[in-house]
Amino acid sequence: MSFLNEIRFGRAEWLIMSAVIAIGLLIAGAAGAFTPAAPVPANPTALPSEPPAPAATPTDPATPTAAAAIAAAASPTPAPTAAELPAPGPTATWFYAAPHTLEFAPTPVLPPAAPFPESCDGPGRMNLLLVGLDGFSNDYNRPARTDTIMLVGVNFAARSVQILSLPRDLWVAMPNGIPVTEARLNSAYHYGELYAVPGGGPAQLAASLEQAFGVRVDRYIVVSFLAFEQAIDAIGGIEIDIPEPIHDPKYPRRSQPNDTIAIDFPAGRVQMDGGTALIYARIRHDSSDFNRMRRQQQVLFAVRDKLLRPETLPHLPALAQLLYSSVRTNLTLDDIALLGCLGPQVERSAIQTTVIGAEMVTPATFPDGAQVLLPKPDALQPVLQSFNSGE
Repeated sequence: MSFLNEIRFGRAEWLIMSAVIAIGLLIAGAAGAFTPAAPVPANPTALPSEPPAPAATPTDPATPTAAAAIAAAASPTPAPTAAELPAPGPTATWFYAAPHTLEFAPTPVLPPAAPFPESCDGPGRMNLLLVGLDGFSNDYNRPARTDTIMLVGVNFAARSVQILSLPRDLWVAMPNGIPVTEARLNSAYHYGELYAVPGGGPAQLAASLEQAFGVRVDRYIVVSFLAFEQAIDAIGGIEIDIPEPIHDPKYPRRSQPNDTIAIDFPAGRVQMDGGTALIYARIRHDSSDFNRMRRQQQVLFAVRDKLLRPETLPHLPALAQLLYSSVRTNLTLDDIALLGCLGPQVERSAIQTTVIGAEMVTPATFPDGAQVLLPKPDALQPVLQSFNSGE
């Protein structure tokens, strides 16, 4: 922090630094690329077997002989009349599966959050929705799924930050009157773009979070896999301490998404470029999705630490240019300036991280085989209250 106190920044430099601090709050464009679940084949219907040939029996004088049977077969059989034909049955041409319908808990009532900040000194609170978008395209208007979802609360008066990671498989109601009334949380962005909700995917995801959990979403930042890799490379990579070895035998290959490759990370301090950091954040077959969210938060801290090093300063203009061209956000220049002013003043000890863990959800499997997580309102309430109040 001392080197920052010795440097005098003009407004242009502060805007660049501000943009960099904003990217420091980003996370890997998601853990695990979305791969549609393999279709479950229907149980084959057994065809009726051909009846066995009747056993030979002694000829009865009253039984027609073979010659008589042949003669009868040769005789023309009158065609059935319309009245004698069976009525045709209905034939299915389309199939429709009724959607899952659950009874959702009402929107939690939380303590009111501080108003949006007007100055770097506060008071005020800015709640950021950080989204990692599936895929290596920077086209953010495509109906894609979000596999990393974080809420970041920035408290300007207390100089503190709360980070809350949410599982992608949370089953929530879909607002805004779209045809899909409920879905996984990571599908909200997809449906927002698909059904042209005002504000698109980010607006639909933010509205889903606000309705399900009662939190206010002020701004959003969306980053793709490609943008994340470019951002990490722009600051010269990051270092991460891996507590124990990681092995993923089924990591999806980038060039052939339907194929997989085995990935191994050793324990210890590892230097990572953008591609390696993305793999580390996406790995999930070695453990649970909850552990993967904790790794994503670890990547976030590594980015922040690298941004605050003096040797990173020469890389900031390139990173700022990347922010403007490769990230989707509704942050204004004034918002970025506020974050850039506060960012260097937030000590690492003042950053609180939370993951909605296994004890806060109930695993469920629907009749069609879909595996989802149902929120436990009573278990989530303390976490949401703490996040909203900035404690």
